[in-house]
Amino acid sequence: MASTAVKKLFLVLSILLIIVGLGFSIAGLFSPAWQVVDIREFRAEHQHGLWWDCIRSEKHVVAVGDFYEESPLHCMYKFDESASSVIENTLLNIDEDGAAGESEHHRFWAWHKAVLFFIIFSQFLAFLSICTGICAPCFPATAFVFTICLFLALLSSVIADGVFFLAANRVDNRFVQGMVGTYEQRIGYAFYLHIMGTVCWSIAFMSSLATTYKFFSGQSGSRDYLF
Repeated sequence: MASTAVKKLFLVLSILLIIVGLGFSIAGLFSPAWQVVDIREFRAEHQHGLWWDCIRSEKHVVAVGDFYEESPLHCMYKFDESASSVIENTLLNIDEDGAAGESEHHRFWAWHKAVLFFIIFSQFLAFLSICTGICAPCFPATAFVFTICLFLALLSSVIADGVFFLAANRVDNRFVQGMVGTYEQRIGYAFYLHIMGTVCWSIAFMSSLATTYKFFSGQSGSRDYLF
């Protein structure tokens, strides 16, 4: 009885951590703040995400002595054809338009697509692991599938984090050229949200190993038990 309670405890802990990690991962995916830069000469904050970008105009004082009020974000999708056309036209006039260099950061590059693929794939595998984990008490064989799916989700999430971190620190992605100055982008909170999801999944994976072990340890005739 105690062994049953322990393995169910590990299973519940694993599934809860997967759900929390999935929440962090989705929140990071839908946030544009993967890379953030304050372009002082344009008086604007630019947020460069994986699939959409946003611009916030300079904060302004509501009244004397009051705090600054943030203006709303103005966003566009990287895969929007009309936006792509505007970017292409801007880049053609790069010698005349000082803001043209910044337009490069609104394009939908291959590394954006790669990070998106691994994030979405990891989320699908995490959801699949939740489904198989729920079935484990009735069908113990699915405990192996549960652990394997979670491991693949964790691996895909780590690859997504690694690809983004390396790409974001490349010189051409890290620095934004303005009319009179060059500005360094910083990694935004969206990346750290996704990192927190990866950490949750790594802890969940360790718990899932204990879950799988508890499901099959101490069973006489474990082969017959499995099948």
